[in-house]
Amino acid sequence: MFNLGGEHEQRKQLDGNMLPVINMTFLLLLFFIVVGSFSETYNKDIAPPQSSSESLTADAEELSLSGDGKLWWRGESTTLANWASQLQAEGQAVPSRVSLRADGRTPAAVIIPLIDELKLLKVSRVALVTVNDPGML
Repeated sequence: MFNLGGEHEQRKQLDGNMLPVINMTFLLLLFFIVVGSFSETYNKDIAPPQSSSESLTADAEELSLSGDGKLWWRGESTTLANWASQLQAEGQAVPSRVSLRADGRTPAAVIIPLIDELKLLKVSRVALVTVNDPGML
């Protein structure tokens, strides 16, 4: 005679053991999708100088300054006047704190006038972004 009930029970038990594996696979997939989307976005052509301090600036708008003196914001080339007017067009005030990610090859003769212009826009604090390890670029 045929024993179909035993084979059916065995298959049901094997299928039941695979469900946690499938669930865990999807959870790991979702985890890596979410973690992968939190990457830092900044202009990869800019190499900040090496840091001599440990402090970081939070709550600051970030601007990037390339070695040739071009100012970048949100991935687009801009000027300080355009940056301020874009912020105001979005209904935001010019922030009091700004992070400036300047290329390490940018001369001080370009950075200092830019900081002076930021002061005229009522920016009270400008933090130059540096890296702790030159290999982390």
